[in-house]
Amino acid sequence: MPLSTLRVSLPSLRRTRPAPQGVRGRIAHAVVSRLRPRPVPPVDRRTRLAWQVSGALPLIGCLTSFPIGMSKDSMVIPGVGYQGGFPAGWSHALNQPAYFTWLSNALVAGTSLTLAARREAPTSDAFWAVRTAGLGSVMVTGIVYNAVLRGREQDTVLYRFNDALQHIVNPVLAPAVWALFDPRGQITPRRAGLASVIPLMWAAVTMARGPRIDWYPYPFLDVPRLGRRSVGVVLAGILAGFTGLMGVLGTVDRRLGLA
Repeated sequence: MPLSTLRVSLPSLRRTRPAPQGVRGRIAHAVVSRLRPRPVPPVDRRTRLAWQVSGALPLIGCLTSFPIGMSKDSMVIPGVGYQGGFPAGWSHALNQPAYFTWLSNALVAGTSLTLAARREAPTSDAFWAVRTAGLGSVMVTGIVYNAVLRGREQDTVLYRFNDALQHIVNPVLAPAVWALFDPRGQITPRRAGLASVIPLMWAAVTMARGPRIDWYPYPFLDVPRLGRRSVGVVLAGILAGFTGLMGVLGTVDRRLGLA
């Protein structure tokens, strides 16, 4: 065989991998394919527009939180055990990121607008971990708010708009856009595990900060009244729900990828 023919044939042999044989081979191939993210396809205009909208709305929610903080004292909830709070002004405005609502909307806004701005979607584990954390967090925000916190005082038009946007609209819109437009195969076990670090860090900072300033962002985190053990159980339940949502998102991601 001529040497030139041999040079052409060798790369093709290296690129060709035999299909896995037998039950064990097929199982191993299926497991590996789930652990690895899929290639990200090109972005079309409709997808980019969906990401722009789903990023702009939570960004508006986050930004409108600051004038609310400037004009209103932090909410006084009857019966809580802590005495601290924030008067209207810069201290209350700059405290807005302490709320899980603000954090979850900021994560969705940042990742959605990043996807919309890039010619090709990112492929890094870090980006998709943050994206997944934002989706799970904003869904937890919607569930907890509508189950526990809804119905509290909303005395201005801006407050009502901000409240509806962050707690009702975005928790529905973000997962809907993800299901319809995000590239499939991006929620791997590794990325889901990394995503869980973000709510864990928020909980750790909140619990460490609370005794120092005698204030907690939500009444179900009221350590002086409920005790650390009870609050720990509540946080464990919320984090377990978040982990469950990661599993649901991963399963839906794989199923949609097969459709």
